Amino acid sequence: MILRYPSYYKKFSCIAQRCEDTCCAGWEIDIDDASYEYYMSVKGEFGERLRRSIREYRPEDTDVYESHGFILGEDRRCPFLDREGLCDLYRELGEEALCDVCTDTPRNFLEYGGAREISISAACAEAGRLIYSEEERITFVEEEAEEELDWEESEEEKRLASQIRTARDRAIRILQNREIPIEMRIPRYLSFAEEVQACLNINKPEGISRIPWEQYLSCPEKAEEVKDRRAPQEWQYRMFLQRMADFTRLDSVSGEWESLLRQLQEKFVEPENGASLYGRAHQRLREVLAAQKREYEYEHLMVYHVFTCQARCVDDYDFIGKAKLAVVSFLMIRDIDALRLLAKGSYEREDRVDIARVYAREVEHSEDNLQYLAEEFMFQEAYCPESLCRAVPAPL
Repeated sequence: MILRYPSYYKKFSCIAQRCEDTCCAGWEIDIDDASYEYYMSVKGEFGERLRRSIREYRPEDTDVYESHGFILGEDRRCPFLDREGLCDLYRELGEEALCDVCTDTPRNFLEYGGAREISISAACAEAGRLIYSEEERITFVEEEAEEELDWEESEEEKRLASQIRTARDRAIRILQNREIPIEMRIPRYLSFAEEVQACLNINKPEGISRIPWEQYLSCPEKAEEVKDRRAPQEWQYRMFLQRMADFTRLDSVSGEWESLLRQLQEKFVEPENGASLYGRAHQRLREVLAAQKREYEYEHLMVYHVFTCQARCVDDYDFIGKAKLAVVSFLMIRDIDALRLLAKGSYEREDRVDIARVYAREVEHSEDNLQYLAEEFMFQEAYCPESLCRAVPAPL
């Protein structure tokens, strides 16, 4: 089997109680069958505590993948998470006793085409620091592993996987082309994604490798041309209001997310001068990031989303939907960036990590929220490729 992961992956190590957040609160904690059987066999007082802390999922439960999970406490905290942010189960039974979800988090896994791709989620602040710590382009490592995948792919599945991986890797190349600003790269990425989707729509994935994708790397545009394509501020603001309407309908997993939405509402939606304030906040954000030479962070944001999510279309053929998710995530996070700068008067690296963390917990780790957004992406004007391309150049 092939293992594939971003180069910063091997640097990751959980910082446990020193973390400003915890993976052990805010969402369901599933228990895989092997761990469940072991927990049922644990003797003594701790074994009794284990069994009292486990419930069987019901058919109506959402965002669950196993038959059992822990009974969460206040603020949806794991019953074994102590006041210092440490795990009683780990302390009593050792690391080998942790269930799969506790061992794997914040790692994401995708298996296709004879490979396992591993990423680490920005929902973990320490992972976010790795993602955004270096200015250099994110690179990826590929290595052989002795382990074999526990399922076999048909020849058709292998061919599809190869084409999807080719498309995903070329999308990353487009997004990492630093000859032009990121505001120019993202529309090119969307246009490329439309061509890939056209091949999938007619069930001709082999056509993906024949797309002349190099055209999206060539012919650098001038900044003035991007400015000419920038949509009027009134239109940009209307698209922001549509995003706000949709994101406020998502299931919330944290009070932090609700607070951010409330602040966006109070600063940019409710005031009579909300539209002009929204434009000025984005202008200031652009100036600050340019002065600090931190525009590359948006490149890393896009590459992170593309590597983590794009190839999942091997299951649903929705390449353009995954591309829309990446771009809408960029737009929504940029809106929150502008809000943070307006509120604080500054925008530091830790602000980038913090906002990416809250967003990832809310959106990336909720199947219900992802499904809701996928449906909105198909029908709302704000999410058609043309609208997204016009929205990427920030409002003036």
